[in-house]
Amino acid sequence: MKRYLQTLIKIVSFILFIFAWNYIAFVVDNKFLFPSVWDILKALNDIFREDIFFPVVLRTLKKLVMAIFFSGILAIAVGVISYRNRLIQTLLLPYISFIKSVPTVALIILVLIWAKAEVVPVIVATMILFPILYDSILSGIESIDRDIIRMSQVFKVKKTRVLREVYIPGVYFHIAGGIHSLIGLGFKVIIAGEVLSQENLTIGGEILLNKTYLESSKIFAWVIVVILINFFIEQGILMFNRKINSWR
Repeated sequence: MKRYLQTLIKIVSFILFIFAWNYIAFVVDNKFLFPSVWDILKALNDIFREDIFFPVVLRTLKKLVMAIFFSGILAIAVGVISYRNRLIQTLLLPYISFIKSVPTVALIILVLIWAKAEVVPVIVATMILFPILYDSILSGIESIDRDIIRMSQVFKVKKTRVLREVYIPGVYFHIAGGIHSLIGLGFKVIIAGEVLSQENLTIGGEILLNKTYLESSKIFAWVIVVILINFFIEQGILMFNRKINSWR
């Protein structure tokens, strides 16, 4: 009963949001400044029917996958080194804190000076995601039960088996709850990088192009596309985590 009530509240909230949006659009009475829901849905339909839709989405998603891959590999390598050597962990602390503190927009502008526009979103997203993944992986390794490790050493269990059956699952389950949030953050950084680097045939590039032509309805339509993609990614990760948990 409680679940149905929560679902009902969400539906009512969504309907009220639509009514409020349309009311503001009616008061403003300028679709270039504030389009109605109907205008946004028409723009969304137009975007879906365009030939460039899938290439644009896939190009942005490719950048996201690359950023997650590079930041993940870097975070694993540096996290393991830091765990094994406390001096390196201490030396890295100010650099990690610095990267966390730099505003994303400032980082994008700086990287635009140093690199080609098409690689800026990947570089910036990698730099933003790396310290978060690094902290999570390091704390995940530190949270593994030392007694299990000592027991594996006593019984001379192969290191590859300990890595496969203790370290990897232990670290993954430690960071699993925040993976979808991490991907959502990476997605936003990638799109922000595409907007500021003015890259064509990307989601960020399409948003900038529609801003130039005052196509507010298409900007909101692309925002809906981003929300939908992020939603499906999040649901896929949650389903994967549930299956993994059922096998534990």
